[in-house]
Amino acid sequence: MDDYTKNTKNWLDEKYKRYDANGVYFAHQPIYGLRAGHSSDHPIVRYFNTYSIMRALSHIRFNTLLDVGGSEGYKAALAANLFGIHVQNTDLSEEACKRAEEIFHIRSRPSDIHDLVFEDGEFDVVLCSETLEHTINPERAFNELLRVARKAVVITVPHDNPKSVEANISRGVPHGHIQSFNLDSFNYLKARGYVIISRGISSPLLLVPSFLAEAQETAIRKDGPFKLYNASVPMLSKIFSHAIARSSAVILTTVDRVTCKVLNTYGTCIFTIIKDKSCWSDNALKKITAQEVIDFREPYHHIH
Repeated sequence: MDDYTKNTKNWLDEKYKRYDANGVYFAHQPIYGLRAGHSSDHPIVRYFNTYSIMRALSHIRFNTLLDVGGSEGYKAALAANLFGIHVQNTDLSEEACKRAEEIFHIRSRPSDIHDLVFEDGEFDVVLCSETLEHTINPERAFNELLRVARKAVVITVPHDNPKSVEANISRGVPHGHIQSFNLDSFNYLKARGYVIISRGISSPLLLVPSFLAEAQETAIRKDGPFKLYNASVPMLSKIFSHAIARSSAVILTTVDRVTCKVLNTYGTCIFTIIKDKSCWSDNALKKITAQEVIDFREPYHHIH
């Protein structure tokens, strides 16, 4: 393991140990649901990505799934709930894997994406969401995803400006985005016989209405407009009741894909890479709704 990856692992292990004064675990993903707090900022935007992933999976015939870089197991658990499949989780962080087993009772093994501890073709589908942008060697990491997948790989990565990536590298940002991707990044695989389906998701045009509906203070950014936003949260929470916020989240999550397609604005790329063409169906094999994704939640988890 190279020094950058070791430092990232240490940073992540500390992140996945976080809890508040009452011992409630502070999650990376919105495992507690909308407006429940105790998780990273902007859950509605995270729902955009999660909903698109579940829709992509709905076109695949599969029985097993591995989520690589799966954090505390939220997406793997959701996939198991929606599709009735067997899932496993893996993450660079040992602490993340402990949380996945504690919270969702999912088998979770620590593993470096550059050298996964799984057999060739061990899983029908491999999911890798918001992870490749953090890797020191994305080609090697991606080849590992392909190696352990029997039928398909589903990937999401942010569509970053290359200049912002260069700035992260020069500043040595811990667990920063150090790789940039676009919708053509995996087209080279077509010559090798793979089917590549790519889409833009997470429209920047929906960020402001999403933030307003969330009415949740941002813990990461507190300068400039974010300072004003945090000060406005008490008023916004009254304007957007929990019921209105939930309805808004469902609407925004549902229309995100259409907005990205019609206006060609997106902040994230989602790829479905098909190895076994017989697994794919042009029509969804199961209808997935945004409401199902948003309503999936767990009680507060205490780690101490």
